[in-house]
Amino acid sequence: MLFCRCAAGRGAPPAGKRLVISSSDTDWGLATPYLQGRGGMGYMLTHFVFDNLVGQDRNGALAPELARSWQRSADGFHIDITLDPGARWHDGTDLTSADVAFTFDYMARHPHPFVSLANVEAVHPLTDAKLRIDLHEPDAGFVASVLAAIPILPRHIYAGQDTPRRFTDPTAMIGSGPYRLADYDRAKGRYLFAATEAYYRGRQKYDEVMIARLTPEAAIEAAAKGQVDVIADLPNRLVDQAKTRALGVETSASGHPVKLRFDHSGLFAPVQRRQALAFAIDRDALARIAYRGGATAASLGYLQDNSRWYVSGAALEYAHNTDKAAALLLRSGWSRNPQSNLWEASGTPVTLRLVTSTREAAVAQVMKDQLAAFGLDVTIRVLERSALRKMKPGKDYDLILAGGSTLGDPVTIAQRVFGSRWNNEGYTGDGQLRALAEAQARSLDAEHRATLLAEFQHRYSKELPAIMLLNVTRTVAHTPKAAPWFFDEGLTIGIPVATHKYMLLDQ
Repeated sequence: MLFCRCAAGRGAPPAGKRLVISSSDTDWGLATPYLQGRGGMGYMLTHFVFDNLVGQDRNGALAPELARSWQRSADGFHIDITLDPGARWHDGTDLTSADVAFTFDYMARHPHPFVSLANVEAVHPLTDAKLRIDLHEPDAGFVASVLAAIPILPRHIYAGQDTPRRFTDPTAMIGSGPYRLADYDRAKGRYLFAATEAYYRGRQKYDEVMIARLTPEAAIEAAAKGQVDVIADLPNRLVDQAKTRALGVETSASGHPVKLRFDHSGLFAPVQRRQALAFAIDRDALARIAYRGGATAASLGYLQDNSRWYVSGAALEYAHNTDKAAALLLRSGWSRNPQSNLWEASGTPVTLRLVTSTREAAVAQVMKDQLAAFGLDVTIRVLERSALRKMKPGKDYDLILAGGSTLGDPVTIAQRVFGSRWNNEGYTGDGQLRALAEAQARSLDAEHRATLLAEFQHRYSKELPAIMLLNVTRTVAHTPKAAPWFFDEGLTIGIPVATHKYMLLDQ
């Protein structure tokens, strides 16, 4: 769909106060759970239009949204929910527990990329405003990872839609959120959202929100002229320029580090080789050269310091040390050719195949240069993101450089570290690490869970299923008309974005 006028619903107030957000990339799909882009920005758009059961307050803590209250049973197998009686769909239809039950059933049959319902046994509507969710087993992060993440669908619209990813009718964009998609022009990279009437969670700050595609340089000039209010993706190199134009600047570590993943069944099955690369790569230099200071060396314990579950000192640090790296490679069975200084396996020079996307190409080149100086030859293939997702460990690469981790509740760690999806680490080693990941997800005692996660961080840094390289800084600039902010642990399931719907509401 190249162009869409999405005029479903009861209509918005007349155009008045408008907020304009710019981004250099606005190819985020349509604002529905099944037509959104695959990344976090696509989810952000859907979040404008479709509310979740649980939201966030100004500090990022869980707060009522469609669910006015929720209560977990003592044994952790049941969650009782009371819905906000004021919630309505954009077409004026009441939102009830039947819609919630329908959504869980529908998304079990048509999975949403950001929500796993594998632990849901059943959903029981009790009254129009009350329901109970039964779980297969206790789940410490269920509220944060499911109730705060699942966009609730209108049953009267989606019932009978067997191919939701082809459902492009304007009614597909009827939600219960504070805005509705009024206009979309893919060719121009432009979205227009209109405020819905009588939103049950309060008043919107803006009658319209426009998202427009602009380079950061052009956006700074437009902001200086009053044409843009928020620059959603300001590069670190332009921070000073934005400040000279009297723009406010907000920054946050992304919590989704650029990481180096391995083919665990091939060259990097021995842990000594993974540890050797951790010593051989100078992560501080990577941040300084590839990101010009717009990143910091990441913690090697998987979780980063903007997670409330991060434990300082739990992870091993691997300060840059090529002597330690060399000793580990020798222990792993490789040798160093005294004439060429290159590392060899059974007399044959080692060549490492690295794949990455254009986003991490600069990091890949700096890392290649570092490893070349250490005697390891690296070949780089830079691919589009869609092509990178199709790469197979062993067959296509020895190393893959991409972003990803867990921000928000760490209930999904086991899937991310041991899972087989393209952006999972596919680790098949030590069973104790998996046991810790699974145990913390079940523990309903916060102190016990913190202890398990501290041990997980230490053990992860010892085994290195992946090497967390850089925690990249996210930056937005804005005029006094807007007040965007980052949550410490990200939007809902950990999306590091400051242009969320909560900044659009009077709170």
